[in-house]
Amino acid sequence: MIVTRKLHAIVKRLMLAILFSLIGMQIGFTEEDNMKKKDFQVSVNAQRIEFTKPAIFKDGAWLVPLEPFAKQLELKVEYPEGAEMVVLCGGVESELCVPLQFQDGKAGAVDIDGVTYVQPAHLAKTFGFEIYEASANTLEIIQPAYLAPEFTLPDLEGNPRHLKEFRGKKTFLYVWGSW
Repeated sequence: MIVTRKLHAIVKRLMLAILFSLIGMQIGFTEEDNMKKKDFQVSVNAQRIEFTKPAIFKDGAWLVPLEPFAKQLELKVEYPEGAEMVVLCGGVESELCVPLQFQDGKAGAVDIDGVTYVQPAHLAKTFGFEIYEASANTLEIIQPAYLAPEFTLPDLEGNPRHLKEFRGKKTFLYVWGSW
């Protein structure tokens, strides 16, 4: 009798779990939908960019409106007349001009409802910025001038550790010496 009740309770729980998973599939809950609900954040040199239009998660990549993003990176934006492209000029180390075709968001630009969107990591890397994904919905972009110089020190076990291994993570460096 007790075994039968326990068995019925297990079967009920299993049925509920199956029912909820089927409802979730029919409603269309996916990781992509969950990502859309989160606020995608981009910061450049520790300054968060405020977008007038929201970022879009499309084809497995985040896309942001070009104009405010380019402004924060100090890039000039030009739309050549009659061309299906946008040209961005500027850069960290030298003046660089890069044309982006209106095609897919991974290597080019996308026009959605009259707003030009780009993939921020691809664009920032092209112009010499360092990119760190702090989380699935947070991207940190840093000019190399703001980064600590690269060096290597041994850890407590004597293994060489490079500062680059800790980029994108909070790092405390304790230096002690006796002179």
